[in-house]
Amino acid sequence: MQIVDKVKLSLGHSLLNREIKDISRERTDPDIHRASSIGILYDATDREEFFEVREFFKDLRESRKKAVSLGYIDYKETLSFHPLARPEADYFFKNQLNWLSKPSSTVVDHFVAEPFDILIHLSLKDLYPLDYIAATSRAGLKIGRASSAIAHCYDMSFHMDPKADLKSFAYTIIHYLSQLNNERSTSNTRKRSSHYYTV
Repeated sequence: MQIVDKVKLSLGHSLLNREIKDISRERTDPDIHRASSIGILYDATDREEFFEVREFFKDLRESRKKAVSLGYIDYKETLSFHPLARPEADYFFKNQLNWLSKPSSTVVDHFVAEPFDILIHLSLKDLYPLDYIAATSRAGLKIGRASSAIAHCYDMSFHMDPKADLKSFAYTIIHYLSQLNNERSTSNTRKRSSHYYTV
């Protein structure tokens, strides 16, 4: 990463940290069975990851969850495989970022404002446009990587094994959410909404 890009990224995170202090959201416990709406953030640039998220999205829909996905494409237009998912997915593009890589589009604004029961940030690496959306989202429960630059914004974080892929990350999240719900159902003790796990 060039020095200019590092400076811009540092400034972007500094401004983002100020912005999230004013964000108001109603936090919820990790109850996958009661959750009806789930937002999915991901990098839609890579073909393989794109289709893995698409299958994960379909599984959530089949389990009667109101799933909404938003993918970032690191180009100015869709790639050949993206139309295959329409109208199931929304995207935003590189030319919709400002000089600090902050996304600006109607699709992004609607996603950020939606009070999802659960938001799952599925990117396996730090991408500021996606990190910005996850950090400013009004979702009740935010989930992502513990090593993320915005890990402090998550209510539930996962430590990723270097060999873990996106598919295992996605389905492990759902597995642990289900397990947590079972634990809560057999205990009178209310659990906190902050957890750390290893994938």
